[in-house]
This record gives sequence, structure tokens and C-alpha cells, in this order.
Amino acid sequence: MRSYKGKERIVHMLKSGGMSGGISSSLGKYLGWVPLSPNQITVLSVLCAVAGFALFYLGNYWYGFGAFILAFVLDAVDGAVARARGETSKIGGFLDGVSDRLVEFFLLLSLLFVPLGMPLLPDEVWIISVLFFGTCMTAFVKAYANYQGVLSKEEADNIPGVLERGERGALLMVFVFLALYGFAYAWVLFGIIAGLSLLTFVQRIVFVVK
Repeated sequence: MRSYKGKERIVHMLKSGGMSGGISSSLGKYLGWVPLSPNQITVLSVLCAVAGFALFYLGNYWYGFGAFILAFVLDAVDGAVARARGETSKIGGFLDGVSDRLVEFFLLLSLLFVPLGMPLLPDEVWIISVLFFGTCMTAFVKAYANYQGVLSKEEADNIPGVLERGERGALLMVFVFLALYGFAYAWVLFGIIAGLSLLTFVQRIVFVVK
């Protein structure tokens, strides 16, 4: 097993979504009274994302944006509520990880209905880039490195990333708001998200193989 003690402090800050992990934990403590199980909150977050996608498809962008905000909030607190109640489980963790990707997938898919005005390449290419490198490959590298035995579960759980899923989701929501508001340079933020998603993918590959 490889040693990376010199990185422990930085890795700890990045673990569980970095800063967003601390926010979700705080929310979990305050929302422990909610009369829903953590798994029900997880399913509800995906349903909100599906509703958001449908609203974008119908041209109701702002209502769709609100649905995605609710989806991300629910997606951020389900695990925290489970920990606050002492109801964590392997199935719950599995469902939470799947819902993370589904919520982000439906958000990115919804952007196909909004003219983004991205430079150099069609909007669809930029969207697919974030979907592939951000939503899919950053998580895949971590899971596959553990599956192949290259990293232990603890090392895989602590693998660093420049742009973690929580921060990526928050930046995507800011971008959607700016794009819907008509801000002319919103595309710059999306380009940054795409670039950092690619950088995180490369960073994790380097971390695994070195």
C-alpha cells in the first residue's frame, strides 16, 4: 500500500466534496427532523432533476432552474441526514452516488435546450466534455483504481481533485443562472468548468499511476 502522509491534510480538505461536504454536514444536523428517510430524499432529488429537465424541454427555464436547485440541495443533504440520524448503510451510499450522477446528467442534458454561445466548438461538444470528464470519468478513475487493487478503499476515498462534484455542481448552477439571465460572458464560466473537469481527470490518473 502506498504512503501519502504528506498529502493527508490537503486530501482531508478535499474529501467528500471539499467545502461542500462541510456545508452538507451542517445542513444534515438541522434537517434531521424531516419526515423522510435518507433514501427517500435521494429518490426525491432525482425526481426533481427529471422535473427540471422536463421544464427546460418545455421552455420553462426558470421553473426548471428552481427544480434543479431543489434537486442539488436534496442531493447534498441525504447522506448528511443519514449520518446525523445514524442511518448510514452501504445501499444508501450506493444510491447516493448514483443519484449524484443522475442529477448532474439531467442538468447538463437540459443545457441542450439553451443557447450557450460557446466559442470554437458547438455547445454540444462542450456539454459532452463536462459530462464525460466531470460527471463520469473522475468518479470512474477512483472506482476502477480500487477495483483493480491499485488503490485501497481508503486511498480511493481520499483521492484528490481540483474540482470535486459538489463544487462542480455549484458552479454549474451559477452558470445556468447567468446564462438564463442573459449575461454575455457566461460561457467563460462554463469553459472554466470544462477545463477544471479535464484537469481533475488528469490529476487523478497521475495520482493513481505515479
